[in-house]
Amino acid sequence: MTGRNWPDQTGQVHYVFGRCRSPNPIGGPNQAVMKHRVLGLCLLLFACSKPSGLAERAADKDVTTVAALSPGLAPVRIGEGGPGFAACGTIGTIINLSPTGEPYLPVRAAPFVEANEIARLANGARVIICTHSIDQKWQGVVFPPEQAPALDCGVSSPIARPRSYTGPCRSGWVSSYFIQLSGS
Repeated sequence: MTGRNWPDQTGQVHYVFGRCRSPNPIGGPNQAVMKHRVLGLCLLLFACSKPSGLAERAADKDVTTVAALSPGLAPVRIGEGGPGFAACGTIGTIINLSPTGEPYLPVRAAPFVEANEIARLANGARVIICTHSIDQKWQGVVFPPEQAPALDCGVSSPIARPRSYTGPCRSGWVSSYFIQLSGS
């Protein structure tokens, strides 16, 4: 029966090639093999395609783009509580600085020890806590400059959606161990 056609029980005609039966009259690969080939082709096309324009889409959504960040920089985000709450709702005080060690707490550009030091806070300094790192070992804070300690940092009112802080005060990351929460 090699190379001949024959009907099955449903009346569908099959072409027989050696011991393989295929409903494909051309005698090509079966459906499972075709699925694997199509999947492989799709993966190949995806891998060889141009970048998806992530930076352009992120800019449209008011999100800090990957290209705008340099290594070791993580802007403090405000408004993470949602539009019904203050952009940053908790006040903290710097505590537990070693009297024999450094008399200040370094403020970092990102939530890790290796990040650049961008400012220093003295024991007793007040900060506004806006966010925290995933492991909660670091707090993203906003604080007025030493020259103007009464400056309104603009984070006490709600904002429409979360964003990086760009107000008149300074911002950065400090170790959670050295902050005592004071309230809102």
